[in-house]
Amino acid sequence: MVALRCPCEKKHQLWGEFWWAGGQYQWVFFDEHKTSVRYGKQVTYCPECGRQVERKNLTMINGSLGSEG
Repeated sequence: MVALRCPCEKKHQLWGEFWWAGGQYQWVFFDEHKTSVRYGKQVTYCPECGRQVERKNLTMINGSLGSEG
């Protein structure tokens, strides 16, 4: 898992996982805000700004969730 942030003004936090699906690896993103109605659910758009989430457009916060100290 990788902690990520949308580049939008709100800097909404997501987490991403690299899954094997349909014969190839692909990024899958989930809402990280515990107070959000979408918390823990797969998202394809930023819950704050509506921008489609793509790994190349997201900023990595930390190498993996749970390793923050």
